[in-house]
Amino acid sequence: MKLVAIMSLDSYRDDLHALLRERKIEVFSELDIEGYHQSSDGGVNPTPGWFRGGTPPTDSTLTWAFLNDEQADHLLDTIADFNERRDLERPVRAFQMSVDRAV
Repeated sequence: MKLVAIMSLDSYRDDLHALLRERKIEVFSELDIEGYHQSSDGGVNPTPGWFRGGTPPTDSTLTWAFLNDEQADHLLDTIADFNERRDLERPVRAFQMSVDRAV
């Protein structure tokens, strides 16, 4: 089993829900979060990132689901394709972690 976490701008929420439906992922959780950009040089053009900095927060979403290995792999591939097709300035970020035990 895998835990898949997805961080994205809130404006991608409907697209992300569609990707989950396409992958037949019916159970997931979601939180509204504030995303931040932090400039590595302190300038006015921040580098994309998810860390608090001097710029105003961006409405973002953290979505997660517990999936079997195959579903997790397919979802990450789908998200990578989503990012590539749209050439996003702030791409959707996702990762998976192994779940050794659950009750």
